[in-house]
Amino acid sequence: MEQPKSGLIFIAASLAVWSCLPALAEGPVSTVVVENDLFGGTDQNYTNGLRLSWFGPANEVHPWLKAAARVLPWSNIGYEKCGVVASGEGDPGQSACAADTRLRQGFEVGHAIFTPEDISAVEPNPNDRPYAGWLFGSGTAVATTGDVQDTVQLNIGLIGPSALGEQAQVNWHKLIDGREPRGWDAQLHDELGVELLVQHQRRFDGPKFGDLQTDWALHGVTAFGNVRTYAGAGAMVRVGFDLDADFGPPRVRPALTSAGVFRPNKPLGGYLFAGIEGRAVARDIFLDGNTFRDSPSVSKYPLVGDAQAGVAINILGLQLSFTYVYRTKSFEGQDGPDRFGAVSISFAQGG
Repeated sequence: MEQPKSGLIFIAASLAVWSCLPALAEGPVSTVVVENDLFGGTDQNYTNGLRLSWFGPANEVHPWLKAAARVLPWSNIGYEKCGVVASGEGDPGQSACAADTRLRQGFEVGHAIFTPEDISAVEPNPNDRPYAGWLFGSGTAVATTGDVQDTVQLNIGLIGPSALGEQAQVNWHKLIDGREPRGWDAQLHDELGVELLVQHQRRFDGPKFGDLQTDWALHGVTAFGNVRTYAGAGAMVRVGFDLDADFGPPRVRPALTSAGVFRPNKPLGGYLFAGIEGRAVARDIFLDGNTFRDSPSVSKYPLVGDAQAGVAINILGLQLSFTYVYRTKSFEGQDGPDRFGAVSISFAQGG
């Protein structure tokens, strides 16, 4: 099969932008996330994910991002929390805004691969998950006020042969001497993918044991678009040191994850964590098939759940994390749950 050129152009342009971003301002956070089912001992369904992200320093957000976020429900992005100064605390009636609100904007390049159970079959099982690749870029705005973090993310990219899913999997399997994927001719067709995601997350401090901290967090998330449309909610608990540095390790969405920014307060920190998330899914193009063309598809389950656990370590602005994920069956006929691992490396420069 001739290698699609549009996907290569997309990658080249994205990497060019990526290489220029650190020079824009001081204090960015750069992250690399790799997810693979090799950690779960499988080779099917959601088989690989990649995320490269960059977030700028606090309070350097483009005005148009603030304006766009104002129309979204319960999101604090785009404005500061303001109130009225009480008598005895300054000039009565004056407006006072929260001084600890930190706004950030970020950019991301990501890739994901989905395959059926038997990748050695030239003609895939029509009752199994279709082959699909997803290559995308993202613009993200994040507002953090104390123990509350709001995220708005817009993903735009390519689904189908131009997403280079076949090339990525074939070359990876050659590298690890794995099975040759032979059914990519039956993958989803080329389609422009758009997904808007909004997430609200709130942390609560737990008991302390000397210097050892604990906390727990609740979150709600909603996504709209021809890629995925769903609503979800979940919770996470952590135990460790310097928990105020972040809201959890980064992941490739959909996932139980924070925005991917962190601000270490101490030279050394880290934590153990565990969490769950449930999602009500109205649309998933990787199961439902292409939006405007006939394509392979399966009957998806409307409810999906994730359970995860792992460890994160912060050393002088460098964060390393590993997450093990158990995901319930996504469609009728799936032979078992998804099991995969996620490794992330983030670097926070001083502002």
